[in-house]
Amino acid sequence: MYSEVRKKTDQLVKSCTPGMFAGRQIGLEKECLRVGLSGGISQQDHPIALGRALTHPFITTDFSEALLEMVTPPCDSATQAMSFLNSVHQFIVSRLPENEHIWNTSMPCILNAAKSVRIGEYGSSYSGQMKHAYRRGLGLRYGRRMQAIAGVHFNFSMPDAAWLLREATNAESLSQQDCTDRWDALNGTQKQSARTTGYFEMTQNLLQVGWLVPYLFGASPAICTSFLGEGEGDDLQEWNSTTRFAPFGTSLRMSNIGYRYREDQPIDLSVCHNSVDTYIKDVIAHVNSSHPAYEAMGLRDEHGKHKQLSTSRLQIENEYYSSVRPKQIAKDGELPIKALQERGIRYLELRSVDVNILEPNGLELSQVAMLEMLMMFAWLSPPQSLDAKDVQRCARNVQTVAYRGREPGLQLETSTGEIGLQQWGKSILNSIESLAQWLDKDLEEPIYVRTLQQQLDKLNDPEKTPSANILKGIKQTGSFFEHAQEWSAKHHEHFKLSPKDEAINALLESKVTESIRKQEQLEQGDTGSFDEYLAAYLDQIKHKETADV
Repeated sequence: MYSEVRKKTDQLVKSCTPGMFAGRQIGLEKECLRVGLSGGISQQDHPIALGRALTHPFITTDFSEALLEMVTPPCDSATQAMSFLNSVHQFIVSRLPENEHIWNTSMPCILNAAKSVRIGEYGSSYSGQMKHAYRRGLGLRYGRRMQAIAGVHFNFSMPDAAWLLREATNAESLSQQDCTDRWDALNGTQKQSARTTGYFEMTQNLLQVGWLVPYLFGASPAICTSFLGEGEGDDLQEWNSTTRFAPFGTSLRMSNIGYRYREDQPIDLSVCHNSVDTYIKDVIAHVNSSHPAYEAMGLRDEHGKHKQLSTSRLQIENEYYSSVRPKQIAKDGELPIKALQERGIRYLELRSVDVNILEPNGLELSQVAMLEMLMMFAWLSPPQSLDAKDVQRCARNVQTVAYRGREPGLQLETSTGEIGLQQWGKSILNSIESLAQWLDKDLEEPIYVRTLQQQLDKLNDPEKTPSANILKGIKQTGSFFEHAQEWSAKHHEHFKLSPKDEAINALLESKVTESIRKQEQLEQGDTGSFDEYLAAYLDQIKHKETADV
């Protein structure tokens, strides 16, 4: 398998220096709950010492008021991205209330039903009200418990000239300088088309091999029983009265007790990945199509406030759950799918990464380096068109690995039949061996070859995976709660005592003041009514089911 990837990688190594990819960028978004000393989810407001969640670019919240989201800017290397994330952690820990710390794992604990998951507040501006209403809709449709789950999003972009180099590795006709010169000669439309086509083909390839992420890095093989609703988790084994686990599981976060759509109200949310045009068309159709079950829930509560943004199958594009999202940077007040429709794809977001309790940042440098190589594997691979059934097959593989990834002899689905997980995984990693060597060439401290070997070791021995190590730790400590609480407390002290990057700390400090001022300006600058604002926002794609990209 993947002999063509190996061939293209060898051609790339011969024709270019690693400097050709100096323009690639990495961004990290890490979620984690604020919890009290007992491990229960904090009910306090987002600390004003961290700035305003609506307008701070690096410290915000996801669904709940307690679900922090740490965001790095686009960084030039894995090391730089991890350094920035580390500084954000330190900044937050130094400003949390004395009785709080960060719950540094994906699955929550000590849930007191839905009422303990308080929906995020973003002030009185129309954009803030809309963010709150969207989250109310998520809670209404899927329940708040699911929204307390935390994860890491890995954002990646390629240098522009790489899209022509990608074609050259097929034709063996262009040098590194040729690619740069020819890219510069393209007009804006041609550049957008090449970039968008390339990123979407990467999306298709990443979906095919996306199961590898929960196998290598899944870190949620067990959960607290307080997370489970009635009748849930019966297929899991019981360690004790408070802990259930999947014996060969890797990422219950990515299983059907993690992120999922409601199963009691059937809804077709399939999105075809044959082309970027059909992808956008399908997403827009879901955003524009009302769903009877959501109509029955109603649009407003008894006080006249929005319970959801609309009664459509999807309120906005962000509600479409996928392990990989093609992304464009939206302008103020612009729908994400509209931004994609107008300006094409600018980067990819990989959303299947667990928060690893064993690492202070929730992930480690070698993991970021491997995800980077996986992105480049997808860049090198021949594109594979995916219809709705293919997308479902890829999703089933992720679910299978989430529950049973370390099971001996596990078979996964391909378009041509079944294949062993170990065989498939090794063929992926072996195909990019020369890529790892090439990426290490210009580094003072090489990381890619070492990282690749670490992942091969996990395929040879599942006991070396994070999920296996976490299960061992839980059994030694006593329960999921005790293990997560112990490590979270250790990491809290680590960040309190470790030296700070003064430059990044000063930047974060300045953004606190700036975010407060920006939110005040937004709240003072709104005109008209919120209903008019929301209608204009959603009307951007009404009845537009084609895309010119």
